[in-house]
Amino acid sequence: MSAGPADDIYAETLAVFEQQADQSEPLTTPEVASALDAERRTVYKRLERLVDRGDLETKQVGANARVWWLAADSSPSVETHSNSSAGGPDPKQSNERQATEDTTERQEDAWAGDSERWARAMTSMIDGVGVVDGGGAYRYANSTHADVYGYDDTEAFLGEHWAMCYGEDELTRFQEEIIPVVREQGGWRGEATGQRKDGTTFPQELSLTATDDGGMVCVVRDITDRKERERRLREARKFNEELVENAPFGMFRLDEQLRITYENPRAEEIIGLPEEMESSDAIGVPINELPPIVETGQAELFERLPEGEPIEFDFPFESIYGKEAYFTGRAVPVYRDDEFDGAILMATDISERRQYERDLERQREQLAALDELNDVVRGITEAVIDQQTRTAIEDVVCERLAGSESYRLAWIGVIDADRDLNPRVAAGVGGRLDNATVRPGPETDPEEDPIERAVASQTIQVLQDVRADPPFASLGDHAREFGYRSAAVIPIVHQGVVYGILGVCSDRPDTFAEAEREVIGQLGDVVGHAIAAVDRKRALMSDEIIELDLRVPELGGSTPVPTADGTISTDRITPLSDGEYLLYGRAPTEAVAVLETLRDQRPEWGTVETFDESSETIRFEQRLSDEPIASIIATHGGNFRQGSIEDGAVNVTVALPPGTDVRRIIETIRETYPSTHVLRQQQVTREVPTTADLVGLLADDLTDRQRATVEAAYFGGYFDSPRHRSGEAIAASLDIRASTFHQHLRKGQRKLLEVVFAEL
Repeated sequence: MSAGPADDIYAETLAVFEQQADQSEPLTTPEVASALDAERRTVYKRLERLVDRGDLETKQVGANARVWWLAADSSPSVETHSNSSAGGPDPKQSNERQATEDTTERQEDAWAGDSERWARAMTSMIDGVGVVDGGGAYRYANSTHADVYGYDDTEAFLGEHWAMCYGEDELTRFQEEIIPVVREQGGWRGEATGQRKDGTTFPQELSLTATDDGGMVCVVRDITDRKERERRLREARKFNEELVENAPFGMFRLDEQLRITYENPRAEEIIGLPEEMESSDAIGVPINELPPIVETGQAELFERLPEGEPIEFDFPFESIYGKEAYFTGRAVPVYRDDEFDGAILMATDISERRQYERDLERQREQLAALDELNDVVRGITEAVIDQQTRTAIEDVVCERLAGSESYRLAWIGVIDADRDLNPRVAAGVGGRLDNATVRPGPETDPEEDPIERAVASQTIQVLQDVRADPPFASLGDHAREFGYRSAAVIPIVHQGVVYGILGVCSDRPDTFAEAEREVIGQLGDVVGHAIAAVDRKRALMSDEIIELDLRVPELGGSTPVPTADGTISTDRITPLSDGEYLLYGRAPTEAVAVLETLRDQRPEWGTVETFDESSETIRFEQRLSDEPIASIIATHGGNFRQGSIEDGAVNVTVALPPGTDVRRIIETIRETYPSTHVLRQQQVTREVPTTADLVGLLADDLTDRQRATVEAAYFGGYFDSPRHRSGEAIAASLDIRASTFHQHLRKGQRKLLEVVFAEL
């Protein structure tokens, strides 16, 4: 008969070979896996086990393949299957069965004439014994035989046919398979399914021996308990095998020499075993000699296993197939007959968890750095407001940044006319940086220069590892020497003008993530605004100023600006916000067309509003957006003094603070208006309005009614917020009409403001 129960995974595997027309035909692993509808690697492990048991033979074909076939001494008999399924014959049962057979033979020879003595011997046997004649009727049955089949008395068998002990299906098997063997070979031994008196069935071990008269001696044993033990053993073995093969962690079996003899599918997945390979090249190699383990520096750890000591391990490694993993697990020694028989190693790949922990730690560091950075930026913002000079502002910024826990070095430099960076201030490790250290060599593509990119884009640029960036070899040497890794290059900008570069260096990995870049990048605007404010204040307070007369003959670009009789004069350019300005001036009536043409030709010249129109001249207001001359002068602390548009050309006079880099201003203006000419550059002493000038104005230039109106409005609460008294109420106090009050007030205010703005 065939291999055995369907739930036996090894019997199922053997059945694939037995069911072939030619049972000696070899099969490949994929062919067996396809027949079983199972995973190839799982089937491969079963086939190896069947080879170890002697049921199959195998050989390698090609580089990574094998074929398998039934062993020459393997036969699909019930007896063979029974022994293999039970894990080998039971010595006690074999001895008892042999004793029964020997007794039967002696009975037929020596005791043939002594039926009483023979009956006593049969009765004392632990196996059921029955004797049937040539017609199949019972001549004898011992009490054990009756008990096996559920009868109380042996008399129930005498004269009855042996078919009473089996069901219909089993009787067919006896007639077709078993009885012919008994007749041809004189006997048969195997397993059958008996039927008790109550109709229930049970597994039995049966031995049939033919007698000279055509009958048979039947020796039967109920093997229900043994079958149950075998079933439990098979289920336990199957459960253990399935548990190992489907375990969520890697399992390795090591022999007594610590050689790897087995890897479960999860272990093969962890080491990255290629799909086309049936087994790992690590099989047969001592684990403590495996190169990836040796490279971890923990190979000696496994040498403690033969000493009976369990070990635990935790290390990253790269397998022989290039798969990176982080192993953690435990190995326990195994003993057989008190001798070391290897070890079981259980390993888990915690690479994802380790990565998650590293990411979480980086997030904690980034949040802590971001929290500290917010405090630092707030402190810098508050501190720079109180500084009176640009140098003081730069010192505060660098010292606050370098003094924080997050950063190692901070520096500020300026870009000169030759596009070189000249460091001005530095704080933290490493002292002052020089130009060669910060900038890459001249052969470097400008697009790879973070400083060039920061100036061009006016946005923060980040180098995560300056030590590994080839264009910055010298900066990398500096970073290694003073213990920092990453750097941020922040342009110091206000209203489109780059005042310099702020550099910040840190030793934290993955510094300047998006949130951190956003916060620290604000410093460029904060510092730029503070420097611009100091420059404007210096320009306003200084007695010395630089007067600069400029002429732009081709303001209209490729299309000439139309000419008109007379001159368009500009009285004031007032900055608003976000690069917006209002230009106030006067023009002949017919020159309005020139302003409208500029609006159409130049994107920075906007809408024109006219007012105070007379027969010959008008006053106008024109909105400017990011007008280069106005924005550049304003961001460098300068003031517009006067200007004009005549014959398509623009002439302006501006006042700049002492020490201003005039050459840089001119070059910047020429980027938009290439034809710009410098007509005059002169440092002059400015006449600043004094208190005496204002008192003289109140005493001499204002009429008595104008002065009285201004004083009544000021001291009467008209200028307070909220306004305490209306113009009508104050006019009533002065005993004048409200319209007269507002007329006197406007004239008085105008005369006062003319004195204030005369030199600004």
